[in-house]
Amino acid sequence: MGRYVQPHRLIVYGGAVTGLLAGVYLWDVEPRFLGWLFGLGLGLLGGAFVAAVTSGTALASGGPKTTRREREWLLRGDEDEDER
Repeated sequence: MGRYVQPHRLIVYGGAVTGLLAGVYLWDVEPRFLGWLFGLGLGLLGGAFVAAVTSGTALASGGPKTTRREREWLLRGDEDEDER
């Protein structure tokens, strides 16, 4: 890890600050702490989403991608090795 802050982390931090400010100034919730908390949570969620989309990170995945040959080999198992 370098000593610098990675760009995708800046996006998440920016989302957290934006959400916190929205919770403080835009939402009229009692107690005020809940507005800050929900704003911070939504900001983190939004920032993480934007960072994932811009960096090309998969948001939901079915595991590592395999080729057709690898899938067929996994389905056959070790029996093919004995036939050779």
